[in-house]
Amino acid sequence: MRLLEVSLENFRNIKSMYIEPAPGVNLFWGENAQGKTNLLEAIYYLVTGRSFRTRYDREALPWDAPADTTSIIRGRVQNPETQYNIIVAIDQNRKEVSCNEKALSSLGLLWGKMNAVLFTPGDLEIIQGTPSARRRFLDMEGSQMNTRYLHHLQSFNQILKQRNALLKSDIEEENLAENLEVWDEQISEHAAEIYYFRKMFLERLTRVSQEIFNNLGDTGESLDLVYDNFLGQKNNGVIDKLTIAAIYKKDLKRLHSEDLYRGSTTCGPHRDDFIIRINGREARTYASQGQTRSLAIALRLAEIRLMEEYTGHAPLLLLDDIVSELDEARRRHFLSLLKPGYQTFITGTDADTVAGSLPVEKSFHIKGGEIVLENIDI
Repeated sequence: MRLLEVSLENFRNIKSMYIEPAPGVNLFWGENAQGKTNLLEAIYYLVTGRSFRTRYDREALPWDAPADTTSIIRGRVQNPETQYNIIVAIDQNRKEVSCNEKALSSLGLLWGKMNAVLFTPGDLEIIQGTPSARRRFLDMEGSQMNTRYLHHLQSFNQILKQRNALLKSDIEEENLAENLEVWDEQISEHAAEIYYFRKMFLERLTRVSQEIFNNLGDTGESLDLVYDNFLGQKNNGVIDKLTIAAIYKKDLKRLHSEDLYRGSTTCGPHRDDFIIRINGREARTYASQGQTRSLAIALRLAEIRLMEEYTGHAPLLLLDDIVSELDEARRRHFLSLLKPGYQTFITGTDADTVAGSLPVEKSFHIKGGEIVLENIDI
């Protein structure tokens, strides 16, 4: 899988930009606030139709742009089966995404056209942040790897929204129970699929990230990822999807009164989490700064391996100013773990930081939203 070309118009501080990335390592360097991360954000839009920096697409527009300005991101992607021309257009009121000149009715139709693993300093939130940060990690990776998971996740969230609206309505209690049972039946099937994938994925992620974590720190510490899910203690042993759905449906019925009181669904995959433990102690509380960084990197590196196993394609790697966050020993070891053959986009303030650690094929200097391709002499 390879991004052959990308062009931007009116995207944040970038007025106009066109590049033909190398199939290997592409380095984007320059001072802070010049547009390096903006370029990675644009590539991420081509992958997911979303930003990794903001919930509001209109923030991708230049801050001083006229009201009728449109931000346009174009990318041409090649994978072994076919080629895709992807366009994302954003204005103050809407976002439109198309693939091969066909407008996509939902972002789910874009996912899987091009896969990517993103490294940012914000990855520390996976370790230190709230459960929503870890759920987002699971969902972003699961949705890229498995379109079936994406379908069930979208369906679950849609039904959850409708169920919560019903709980907030003024419907009589007799009719409420009857209507809730309809939603409970539907949502339980999707919840079971979500549970099943997350459980399997976390089991595989534990094995791979344990190996990588020990290589990064050379400490021999144990690493465990424990799925803290909506079934609680009822998930002991191997259970099938029908049993999972039945258990969840029963729990939803038991919680009807509490859900009605709160006006929301209090149990389900939307409240799942996973606990990260080092030597049996929760990393969120006890991990040092160095351990936390190594853990975040280990999870992302494990994600690369699993994504390639699931899809059969090597994902793009997007590394936003990661190497500057590591000491020299961890930096060199981390970069050495990035196997040849991945198309990589890496940003930094100093080109020399990457020198000698990665075989840079193209080096771009970004200043004030403008980009210059340089000769490779680093």
